[in-house]
Amino acid sequence: MTVTSPQAALHETPRSGFRRAKHRARVVRWTMLVALVLLLEAATRTGWIDRNQMVAPSEILAHVAAIIPSTHFVTDLTRTSVTILAAFALGVLGGVPLGVLLWRVRVIGRVLEPFIVTGYAMPTLLFYPILVAVLGLNAGPIIVIASTMALIPIALTTMVALGDVKPVLHKLARSVDASRRQQYFKVLFPAATPLIFPGIKLGFIYAVIGTIAMEFILASKGLGFRAGFMYRELYVADMWAYIAIVVVFSIAVNSALGLAERVIRRDML
Repeated sequence: MTVTSPQAALHETPRSGFRRAKHRARVVRWTMLVALVLLLEAATRTGWIDRNQMVAPSEILAHVAAIIPSTHFVTDLTRTSVTILAAFALGVLGGVPLGVLLWRVRVIGRVLEPFIVTGYAMPTLLFYPILVAVLGLNAGPIIVIASTMALIPIALTTMVALGDVKPVLHKLARSVDASRRQQYFKVLFPAATPLIFPGIKLGFIYAVIGTIAMEFILASKGLGFRAGFMYRELYVADMWAYIAIVVVFSIAVNSALGLAERVIRRDML
């Protein structure tokens, strides 16, 4: 039996315990991921999974390595990245102020919230023909649809997050005679960040979904278009390679957003 010495107990802090818990969670996460990849490798190599549906992860990796140096990959990646980031940026720039408005002016919030929630469930693809007629057959309609999909969860979570800020923090800001800008950026937003950022991450996910889905069906460029083209032409390995690229891209940006959350909370507090 291991006995913890009094000296070690004195050095034990909540922060160090939290770090160890995060490390264990990271180890478990990577172990599960590696086990899943190995299981898929075995299932595809032995024929448990039909090769017409999926190929081995090692083969997918080989196709990714062959795709990345190609010229059309750079064009597709640039098109998709610009579209996703533009849609996400518009979603944030529109969603956060809208959420503040819905929270600040309660009457507007009560009136507009049902419409916003309804728009959340509405298939925005239906508006594509109208947007094409207005904006033309380019990336504009895809950006509008994807940004709308990103804006709604960001606005709703911002409204809820600001509404959950403890009243004592409002009183504290007024007691030190803080300006309106200081109240928002030094008190309200830092306090609401733990709830706002999950909405921002969700908005990014919806921007990716909207962009890839629209490219898959309607575009002539982009990673979504290329995955759809490979699917229609029955190039299964290349299709999964493009899917893997989209997944890695999404994880990388989501990780960057998590880092940005920690930096912003540290700087604003």
